Amino acid sequence: MSQNIIIDNMFQWVRQDLSNFRGVKMSLVASQDGYIFSQPAEPNIEKYAKASATMLRTADIAISKYGQNCSRVIIDYPNERLIATRAGPKALVVVLIEPDTKLDPIIPVLDKVAWKVKEIL
Repeated sequence: MSQNIIIDNMFQWVRQDLSNFRGVKMSLVASQDGYIFSQPAEPNIEKYAKASATMLRTADIAISKYGQNCSRVIIDYPNERLIATRAGPKALVVVLIEPDTKLDPIIPVLDKVAWKVKEIL
């Protein structure tokens, strides 16, 4: 079994924690540049990965003058909400949820998944 298949399987396993929540439409693991590491079977998945990476970089630029980095961005779209969280220096974890889904239970699990991804890489 190739290294890429093993890593993809590991990322699918850690993403399983997020898929157990009601309201979660999709999750993915991508590089800081928005290239997908773990490929769920969802249409337009690349746009979410690229948009998340771009928004995290933009947020970093905006707050860098305060000596800080952005660890998470949350974007509200009309019919969904996107949450992107850094997973160490190499990756990010993205989850797409229904617009009325509560963030309080999802954020700690998203942080746990990001920590697992960081450990894998």
